[in-house]
Amino acid sequence: MAKILVIDDDRPTCTVLGLVLTGAGHEVALFESGRLAMQSVDGGSNFDLVVTDILMPEMDGIEVIKRLRAHGTPPLILAVSGATVSAGVDVLKAALNLGAEGALRKPFTNEAFLATVAEILSRRG
Repeated sequence: MAKILVIDDDRPTCTVLGLVLTGAGHEVALFESGRLAMQSVDGGSNFDLVVTDILMPEMDGIEVIKRLRAHGTPPLILAVSGATVSAGVDVLKAALNLGAEGALRKPFTNEAFLATVAEILSRRG
């Protein structure tokens, strides 16, 4: 299946998303920090898809998306967030405008999550 990076500062959410993806046959790496995840990517780890929360300390998902898009062959990106608006900006709309292929507002079902992941992965060349 796919190699997927999950970034979410909420440990239970990160763990559950990892379990759901692993159960669907994907290879998964989990990070609770955008900064640490980007160190892995910058260190040469390649992923088919990155699932990133948007509002996180240290490095938010918007910065993660910007940095991923700067890579030569960027992965597909799914933005997730429980927040609707931050600083007057719809955070998921901002993520899509920056190049995320999909966005899901928390809470979402495992089924909706897997369906969105499958739809985004179907876009791989």
